[in-house]
Amino acid sequence: MKKSKLEQEKIKRYHYAIIGFGEFKNIIKKLDEYLKFYRLENQGKTKAREIIYDVPNNMLSDSGIVLSKLYEDGKVMFNVRKLSTLPGQLKRPSKKFILGELEVDQEPRDFSLSIASAIENSFNSTFTVDLDAFVKQTIAKIEIIVEATKYKLISGTGYRASILFENVLYRDIKTNKKVAQQGVTLQLPLGEENEKCNQELLNIIDRKIEELAPSNLSRFEIAKKLLYPKVEESDTNSEE
Repeated sequence: MKKSKLEQEKIKRYHYAIIGFGEFKNIIKKLDEYLKFYRLENQGKTKAREIIYDVPNNMLSDSGIVLSKLYEDGKVMFNVRKLSTLPGQLKRPSKKFILGELEVDQEPRDFSLSIASAIENSFNSTFTVDLDAFVKQTIAKIEIIVEATKYKLISGTGYRASILFENVLYRDIKTNKKVAQQGVTLQLPLGEENEKCNQELLNIIDRKIEELAPSNLSRFEIAKKLLYPKVEESDTNSEE
């Protein structure tokens, strides 16, 4: 493994579900119409695969930590997400951290000490459990395959963002249950200099693109909601 320190991802991701009879081509046409001072460039097809790991009793994800292995752009890496605990509309996109690059067949247990240490350091938390032992016990639970057409959004000021029109397959690895869903993901750059353009894009989608509904969920939370709806309903009822 090349790195042992978690580094925060340099983008913010916003996921949208397609509602009604919305089609990708119509959404692209509307975005091109309303984003008058930007240019949309088709970057072609992309494909990514992500494996979500957890211990058998889901202790990590129940604590707001999601550990995964991502295969994307010819690289394989560990991701660690810190899920937002804010309710409803106050919920923010999850913070994602990237842990090095690795070989295809390597698992979290192969780097349990590095992952455990990196989680504690990056989340500024003191855990009362043995994270190293928990990471060693993790197993592959959910597979997510994303096939997308990627567009680059460019402005004359140097602003760059990405818009992905996705076909996503969520699969429970143990039961082989599968759920497919179409959606759109924004990849927006971090930094104060990008906030104005980011907000302009988000506002246009909110006000003008009625085919898109924001999910306010991470990819893992979407997978959990689609694959285990009865569990989600039970959790919601227990909080009321």
